[in-house]
Amino acid sequence: MPVPVSVPAVDPQAYQVSYAPPQFEWSGNSTGTLPLKTLTYKQYECLEDARYGFRIVGLPPSERGQPQAHKTRAHGLRTVESLSGHGFLSGNARDGYAITDLGLNALEVCSVRY
Repeated sequence: MPVPVSVPAVDPQAYQVSYAPPQFEWSGNSTGTLPLKTLTYKQYECLEDARYGFRIVGLPPSERGQPQAHKTRAHGLRTVESLSGHGFLSGNARDGYAITDLGLNALEVCSVRY
């Protein structure tokens, strides 16, 4: 006769899959309305690169195809300036930008316009 086995309750949050490092997940602390409701695809790509730990630099179109330093991704100057202006990226043009908690929040809740 089989012995009954007790199975602990499963937390549904425990099975969410993410490929971003834990430090690049939205903390849930930033609240309120976001300055944008919809991200352009280029903005989304830029924030995703930053989410995965890449340093973001903004370059004009003529320079974007050139090789970048290790763990650095080049995006359009206007795209990076826009995201920085909205508070989704922090840093400066010389050293590059990193994603903020507000930017992680935007990735979670904003729709994307393709």
